Amino acid sequence: MATNMMNNVLVSCLMFFLMIGSLNAKSADIKAICGKAKNPTFCKSYMMKSEPKTSGADIKTLATITFGSAQTSASGALTKIQSLATKETNPALKKAYTSCVEQYKNTISSLDEAKKSLESGDGPGLNIKVSAAMEGSTTCQDGFVNVKADPSVTTEIDDFQNICSIVLVISNMM
Repeated sequence: MATNMMNNVLVSCLMFFLMIGSLNAKSADIKAICGKAKNPTFCKSYMMKSEPKTSGADIKTLATITFGSAQTSASGALTKIQSLATKETNPALKKAYTSCVEQYKNTISSLDEAKKSLESGDGPGLNIKVSAAMEGSTTCQDGFVNVKADPSVTTEIDDFQNICSIVLVISNMM
């Protein structure tokens, strides 16, 4: 009888703590996030494309998903730009691509640092380090002002910037 009563108390305590824990892990408000993003249309499209992963995700999970997309985007851009740099024969454009490769290496390094902030739940640290990563891609894009880069590079840079802007909004909610 005492054992049965003790089991009931343990189960009740366990249920109580599970309920309290689930209250803290509320779903992120995707509409509010996209409303604050640099490009709300891109954000909504991105979130829809990421379904079902983003649907009902809490803010930390959403940050992890979106940050992972930013890393993938940066790596893809770097690979694309490296390929273009090796094939380019126009000296001015080759110089711009080569500079861009260096900027994206710095961007990826900043993202590696940002990942540590994300893993520790440090929203302000994540924000600062993702902002630093965005500077690299902006500097890269600025290098194409006087030369005509492959349009896919501009798309890669814009997508990276837009994904990072979503991460920044999320980091401010952490």
